[in-house]
Amino acid sequence: MPAESTIDIRLIRVVLEDGTIEVLATNLFDPEQYPQAVFKDLYFMRWGIETNFETVKNKLQLESFSGQKIRTILQDFHISFFLSNLQEIISKPCEKEIERKNNTTRICYKINKNIALGIMKNRVIELFINNDPETILRLLARVFQQHLVPIRPNRKYPRFRKYNKSERKYQTLTNYKRAL
Repeated sequence: MPAESTIDIRLIRVVLEDGTIEVLATNLFDPEQYPQAVFKDLYFMRWGIETNFETVKNKLQLESFSGQKIRTILQDFHISFFLSNLQEIISKPCEKEIERKNNTTRICYKINKNIALGIMKNRVIELFINNDPETILRLLARVFQQHLVPIRPNRKYPRFRKYNKSERKYQTLTNYKRAL
């Protein structure tokens, strides 16, 4: 894009519950069709996607490639998303059983994705070379249900970053251990 070109955007000011001001950029220009009031709710609707990106970046460590060649980077990229999607597919049927358990406990729980992904990495090849992959899928689902973490609603903590990302090769910004 030449230096003299421009991009039109609409900036929308959103005030959060804690008083923080967020400025959102959009290409939805018509204020009658897209009034400013709807953007605050839309902003929070993206949270599921944002947490998925956090999973891929931090738990699967997408930015930490096993090689430098294009083919290696592409393989690492695609296997990361494959593992993430497969883990979600296996976890989905487990939610009914976990919900049943949650009805009898004070705190609700969900599958620990970090542990589930670590277990998946060690078993994914077995799924494709074994004559009975259904057995492995049932085993994975059972193991996933054994590793739960509590759901803590309304948690809000300030983010503190110790280092600039460019200062180090790779740094996980959460408290997760590598899923191996």
